[in-house]
Formats: sequence, structure tokens, C-alpha cells
Amino acid sequence: MLSSTETRWFLNKISSKEIENWFNAKGVFFKSEDFFPRQDYYLKQLDKNLGVKIREPKKDENGNLKTQLEIKILSNDNGATKFNNGNNGYVNSWKKFSFSLVSNEAEMSKIINSFIENSNYSNDWIKIDKDRLLLKFNTKSELLVSPDSIIDEGAGIELTKLKINETVYFSLGIEAFSTTNKELENFNATSNFLFNDLKIAGLDKEDSLTYPEKLISILK
Repeated sequence: MLSSTETRWFLNKISSKEIENWFNAKGVFFKSEDFFPRQDYYLKQLDKNLGVKIREPKKDENGNLKTQLEIKILSNDNGATKFNNGNNGYVNSWKKFSFSLVSNEAEMSKIINSFIENSNYSNDWIKIDKDRLLLKFNTKSELLVSPDSIIDEGAGIELTKLKINETVYFSLGIEAFSTTNKELENFNATSNFLFNDLKIAGLDKEDSLTYPEKLISILK
């Protein structure tokens, strides 16, 4: 089980461009304009305090399909928060449980194949195509590090390009983690760094949604 403290905004292409430029200046780029290398499959449900997804199914060197089932449960709603530069958003704390699925497990394969074969399984799950720009902020060293770096205290800063039902969205997210129960402290340190380094302003709490909230707004 992993605990996190997070915020997220959903943006359009124009409003996300300044953020994308910030990542580009640090050597991180999207793969291409219309390419989404990652697919996640979310359970269609209307509980904003719960997220269930099949994470990025991939075939291994033997052609076996491997993936994880992830369940995120809201543990605390921290409410609206004011950030630097006049930015506002909602902050939440979550608990995430991950379970490795058996390779080529029949039910999982049916769910994924349903989006190719248009079967009834696609009525219960929604596919999200993704490309992501990601950096980590090490709160001990107060430095940005690569997404592959293993650190105990810090947060991920991400700009994700998502395609949901053929519509493209962009999402800026901060997801703080800790091995010493300092998720909120690490979140605050990371958000302060980000909005001091990235001079963007005008992020509004009306656009600050969790993944479950965004999916609910699309499904309704």
C-alpha cells in the first residue's frame, strides 16, 4: 500500500503549452503529436472517492500479457488550497493498493480485447490513451531528478496528455510520496518549488479534479 497527497488540473492544449515548454527546457518531451504509448483501463463507476484501473498492459519477451490492478481510495479531502502566482486547486490524500495480475488472465484479456472487438466489456470499462512528461522533485536535496530515480521523500510532477473517447485533454499533476508519513510536507515543498520555477498563473480550482471526478463528468 502506498500513500500520496495530490492535486491535479485538467487543461486544454493552449493553456498547457507553457507547462509543456517548462518540461521541454528540462529535456523532457512528448513522443509525438498524435502518439499515445500507454493505455490504462478504468472501471466505469460514479464514486468520486474510488478509482479502479488496469495499468498499462504490456506483452513481455515471451508474448505474455502482464499488468497490474490498481485501486485508489480517498483517505482525506484537504480542501481548496492557494498556491503561488494566484493558482488555486483542491488537494487530496489517497491510499493505493496494487495487485499483479496473472499473465494472460482470461478476464483481463477479455476486457482489453473488448476495445478492439467492441464487445460488451467496453460498456463497463473506459480506455484512456496517455503520453506523459514526468520529473521528480527530491525534497531532501531540493532538486529535480529523473523519473527513474528512486527517492524516499519527494513528489512526481507530471503533464499528461490523455485521449478519452477521441477527445484530447491535458492534466498537470503533483503527487507527493514519503517513507516517513510526510506526504503533505513533501507536497507543500514541491508545489512551492514548482510555482516558483514555473511562472504560470491562473490555474483555477474549477479545473482541479481528480481522475475519478473527471471520468464521472465525462460519463454523465
